[in-house]
Amino acid sequence: MTIVAMKLSQLTQGNPYIPPEWDREIKHIRIDSRDVTAGDVFIARHGSQQDGRVHILDAVKNGAAAVLADGEIAFECVGYELVDGGVPVFSAPGLSQQIVALSEQRYSQNKQMPLIAVTGTNGKSSVTQYIAQLTTTLNKNAGVIGTLGNGIWPDLEATRNTTPDITVVKRSLYAMAEQNAELVALEVSSHGLEQGRVTGLEFHTAIMTNLTQDHLDYHGDMDGYFAAKAKLFRDYPLQYALINSDDEYGQRLLNESENAAEKVYSYGRKEGSDIFYSQPVYQSGWLTSELTTPWGQGMVKLPLIGDFNMANAVAAIAALCLQGFDFSELLAAAATLNAVDGRMALYRRVINNGTPSAVTQLAVVDFAHTPDALANVMQALKSVAAQQALVFGCGGDRDRSKRSLMADVAVNSGADVWLTDDNPRTEDPQQIFADVLTAKGSEQFHTQHDRAQAIAEAVNSDAELVVIAGKGHENYQDVAGVKHPYSDEAVLLNLGFQKAGGQDA
Repeated sequence: MTIVAMKLSQLTQGNPYIPPEWDREIKHIRIDSRDVTAGDVFIARHGSQQDGRVHILDAVKNGAAAVLADGEIAFECVGYELVDGGVPVFSAPGLSQQIVALSEQRYSQNKQMPLIAVTGTNGKSSVTQYIAQLTTTLNKNAGVIGTLGNGIWPDLEATRNTTPDITVVKRSLYAMAEQNAELVALEVSSHGLEQGRVTGLEFHTAIMTNLTQDHLDYHGDMDGYFAAKAKLFRDYPLQYALINSDDEYGQRLLNESENAAEKVYSYGRKEGSDIFYSQPVYQSGWLTSELTTPWGQGMVKLPLIGDFNMANAVAAIAALCLQGFDFSELLAAAATLNAVDGRMALYRRVINNGTPSAVTQLAVVDFAHTPDALANVMQALKSVAAQQALVFGCGGDRDRSKRSLMADVAVNSGADVWLTDDNPRTEDPQQIFADVLTAKGSEQFHTQHDRAQAIAEAVNSDAELVVIAGKGHENYQDVAGVKHPYSDEAVLLNLGFQKAGGQDA
């Protein structure tokens, strides 16, 4: 990204005051010392978990030109043997509260792109990327900020968080404006809303996909989780809100008088929805549904699998209709959509190829890591194959209450089940297994901590369809706090599967 260097004094506007002899040219604002590059300014803030001042030397070693720190008014010079003259550190009270204003000052762009925010437990990545894919198919540039990366579709850079901190968001928006993006679709998580990571942004459209049990270790209960999500619709200026009418919490949001949007649209299969689609039908590799909207009526034909992919595609189509895109052109473009990495991604392999007994075995990789998401996946695939296998696990250091609920879903799916490791993180994998196996019926599960081996066993069973849930797009496995290279997709490819996509799905 091309950006003209700015004087530190121009950035701070006198708060704190920067003496001329210590005024440095700075490039980007960073609040994570790991992201600092030569010429950046590092903001050491008081975080909820730790004081950013402990990372000042790390930022200096990474090339920081200057540091702004929370604290009493003070000045010091920090350096080490590779820094000539040292790096100035200016401390002032309340710098954390100035991050939004500092970001605005550094990353103001002339082109104001419409921002589409997508929140919900499940579907955020799919909706944002379907928006970007459809826009690109119609020959316009679209930006994405979310779990699978930030940037102009399809060239996304990896990110650490679903919703990055506001400095990353503003820097990304600045870069996308430079690349002539027509719009940007952002995943907005409950953590991002609670922690102010999108504070100061104005959204053209906000979408609520659904709300099911997740992150209760952070929010406490479902009411707290809903309140965090509802901030997007209550506290931010919106032109339009698109809310899933099939979801219990979507209905609750639709009935609220606090909704800040100028116009609210419901979407779903519920009768009376402003944007209504019929029960999806999967046949001969296509998922189809009749769609009725304020902009027209027609058949949606998707080269995807899973009913909720229809819901996600409908949300994307509606959001772009609100941007002024042509409804009929969007329906045509929908036929070229590709599955999002790790979201109902479909794979095939031919067994005994070239013989009369040749059969095609299917596999699906999905990020489903909540009880509701897993239930949706298994329900969506119920009619695809009679004999199914399910490989799943539960993450460590996360909500333990959902583990037995995940097992209940697996038991009720009717599939042959392999329980394996997800991301144990710093938790004992055997304890995670023990929590899962408290569910009635789970004694029938195959147990295998080695995830690749569990997949291989499921694939080599009699299953016509193998569902691999929990990690989706992730290219690592977090064990004992160390991230090891790992990919469900890579395991399948090594077993002879090929990914389906586009017209081929």
